[in-house]
Formats: sequence, structure tokens, C-alpha cells
Amino acid sequence: MEQIVQSDSLAFWTENFGDAKNSALILIMGVAGQGIMWSDSFCTLLSKYFFVIRYDHRDVGQSSHINYMAKPYGLRDLSNDVIRILDGYNIQKAHLVGTSMGGYLAQLCMQQKPERLLSVTLIMSTIDFSSMSKAMLGNLAANDLPPPEKEVLDGLKTIGAIDPSDFDSWLFKSLKVLKLFNGKESQFDEAEWVPILEKAYLRRNKDMPPNIMHNHVMACAQGPMTYYNVQATCPVHVIHGSADPMLPVVHARKTASHYNATLTIIEGMGHARPKAFENEIVTAMEQFYA
Repeated sequence: MEQIVQSDSLAFWTENFGDAKNSALILIMGVAGQGIMWSDSFCTLLSKYFFVIRYDHRDVGQSSHINYMAKPYGLRDLSNDVIRILDGYNIQKAHLVGTSMGGYLAQLCMQQKPERLLSVTLIMSTIDFSSMSKAMLGNLAANDLPPPEKEVLDGLKTIGAIDPSDFDSWLFKSLKVLKLFNGKESQFDEAEWVPILEKAYLRRNKDMPPNIMHNHVMACAQGPMTYYNVQATCPVHVIHGSADPMLPVVHARKTASHYNATLTIIEGMGHARPKAFENEIVTAMEQFYA
């Protein structure tokens, strides 16, 4: 069921699945990712055990648009949005599941609001995204953790800006990005992603400027980019693809070691969650929560 959560001047589109009497589990997307990128089938699988909530970040989908230059925000603000949504549902504690940037937000919640968390699951995320951030700006200097694969970085540069004013161009470029993120060890199924992207395109806030993704990029640039000062205040599960070209698998091992976390490596998965891997991810989550 869809529900708008109003918090001060912000409105967040949310949708919930399952029985509200069950423990809550909130799904946190990555940079500029709409909540619907957590597929209906994935949410339904989890709703057998949890009250599942997916949502649109601010500046994404059907949530509030922010004039970033007038009211800049960072990752800590985006992590506070997670708590705003829990408050809107009158939920005191929840399991947090964050993918990519969503994992950064989950780690910040663990630091800032530990009393609100039952557990944290980090999917294709990291404790330190500084190497990725530097690489996106052209700095491939050595770091404690490796940057994205050069082929992916070069591919993203050739794609360039993605302007939603031209649907065909937007769809073509979005598919190229997803194919790069998919990695090389599993087949990229374009037919799976087209209807999801079409739905995302149709439900976007058409009043938002075409470069709205830059707001989340700038939020990431504000940092923090590393989370070595965050301590595990609840059980932590790290799920990562063996073929992740954006955050190579060593990121997962480093993150799991820091938090003394349960580590699940999904063979062949890249920096995306196609349906082919959903059952394996959910099974790993079930075992972690058991």
C-alpha cells in the first residue's frame, strides 16, 4: 500500500508490503534510485517475514524536490530521512537494508540512531567509498581499497549526462549504465530492466530539473566517505557480488571484517540486483535473521 510520509517540509513516497504486526524492514536505495528499483517480487518475498517499506529518497521519484543550491544536504541528512520515515509509520525499531549509497546511509543510522535499529544489511556497499569518489573525478591513485574497474569508468564517461527530456535517449543511456554495473560474469537481461525503467520514467517528478541526479552526487561529495569510526551496534550482514565492477569484492571483506559481520558473496553478481539473484539474496537474509 502506498503512503506519503510528511516530515516538516519534506514529503516522502513510500510503499509497504506485508503485515504491520511483523518486524519492520526498510529498503534504502542507492544514488538517485527510485524505491521501485526494489522489485515487487523482492519485496513480496521479504514480506512473508517482515513489514517491508520501500521509499523514494528526496529528489527522487515522487518525493520532495529540493533546491540544492539554496538548501544543500549531505549523506547525514539522507540518513535522517530513513528515521523520518520510521517516525511517520510510528515504528520504533527496524531492520535496515541498504544498497550501494543506501548502505552508507544505513551505517550512518547505526552511528547516529543505534536505538532505532534491529539489524543492518549492506548490499554491494562499502565502509570506504573514497577510492570510488576519487576515481569518478579522474584520480586513479592507489588507495586502501580499489576503485571501480577502468572499463566501467571509461564507459560512464562516454555515456555522459542522462537527460530525461528525451525518453528514447534516457532509456538507451540508462540501459548502458545498468549493463556496465551488471559486470561480466552474468548475462545482462535488457528485457527485464526496460519495464522497470519505463515505470520509473513515468512516475518521476516532472518538475525536477534534468540534472537532479547531481544533487545526490553532491551529497555524497559532502561525505563522510569512510565509516571506520562507526561501530556495530546491532547485527550486521554484508552481501556482495563477486563480479561487482564498481566496488570490487575486497570492499565487502574489509567492511565485514570491521563490523565482525556475516558475509555473503553472491557468485556472478555485479553492482545490480537482477531477478536471477533475488532468491539467493533473500535466502541469505533469511539465514541471517533466523
